[in-house]
Amino acid sequence: MPFRVSALCFASLLAAVMLGGCRPEDRAAPPPPEPVELEPLDPDRVLGDPGPPNVGSRGEVRTVEAFHSDREFANGEGRIPARRVVYRMSLYIPRGMGAGDPAIQPSSAELYIDVSASRLRARFVGDGWPVENGSEVRIRRDHSGVYLFDGDGGRPLAAGQLVNWFEGGQPRRNPTWRVRAPVVRTEGPGDLICRLIAEWTGERPGSVARRCGEGGSTSSFRVGLWRGRRTADVAIELDREDLRADEEAPPDRIVSMTGGQLVRDSTMPRLRRARGVRPEVSPDAPDEGLIFVNRSPATMVVTVDGVPVVWLDSHTTFHSRQFPAGVYEIGAVRAFGLQAATVRHVTVPGRVTLPR
Repeated sequence: MPFRVSALCFASLLAAVMLGGCRPEDRAAPPPPEPVELEPLDPDRVLGDPGPPNVGSRGEVRTVEAFHSDREFANGEGRIPARRVVYRMSLYIPRGMGAGDPAIQPSSAELYIDVSASRLRARFVGDGWPVENGSEVRIRRDHSGVYLFDGDGGRPLAAGQLVNWFEGGQPRRNPTWRVRAPVVRTEGPGDLICRLIAEWTGERPGSVARRCGEGGSTSSFRVGLWRGRRTADVAIELDREDLRADEEAPPDRIVSMTGGQLVRDSTMPRLRRARGVRPEVSPDAPDEGLIFVNRSPATMVVTVDGVPVVWLDSHTTFHSRQFPAGVYEIGAVRAFGLQAATVRHVTVPGRVTLPR
């Protein structure tokens, strides 16, 4: 009899603990709404000529009309709460391209994100990207795809086409990705940051958003061989128009480029020279530096002993006049890090065509 009373009391106590421990604020938040699926567009149309120039509010910027006008965020009264998140980005080159040299300082590559409950703007800032400095991606929660500004102007991209833009052509396969799940109590609409990663990698938004939910910004992520580490996350207030996600209110005109240097001029003399080999000098070699020719259908990142030094668009050339004379082990990867050209010895001054 005493045992029955004790067991009954224990059962009652256990039920009370279980009921009391299930507070509403501890329950899992509902998943974010799935974006509307849009009909994919022809990549040549979307990624090609943006069309005739239009005059934007901040100067002449060539734009194509967005799939969906964002009048909801046009000239709204008052300011809205948002977060400003900054990630410092690094490109990790496969070991097969060379040993690399941590003493060589790369040009800066940062991702600036302004995000509210329903809109996001991301800016590719710095000369360390294989895309134009200042390129901007705009996202809205209720529609898939993005609106993109770069050196060619502004144009909409359907779901899955941002990966083509960053790769500079059709990728051989979509890049891998990884997101470190944020602390649950962290503030901010982190699922929209995961949405950006999904668009960037051509992944379905729902599969990436599960890593973020409403937990705020992730502390780190990986897209292909690009790794992002969060360096800032602060609360701000913005005018509604500052998060408008269509062609209106464009950024300052972005300088159009087909290639650029990824390391600082001051560190170019530190590039490791190859010893014991003397390849032939190109008959059409310049007086100084190295001319790169990209004959591939995608953007190339050129490496010297595993150090990324130059990027150039598909079917373009780039002359790096800062390249010191000598012999170097030169290879190339695509923008997401997939190998594109095997390593070879090249004499500078000279000219190199990639791939062979």
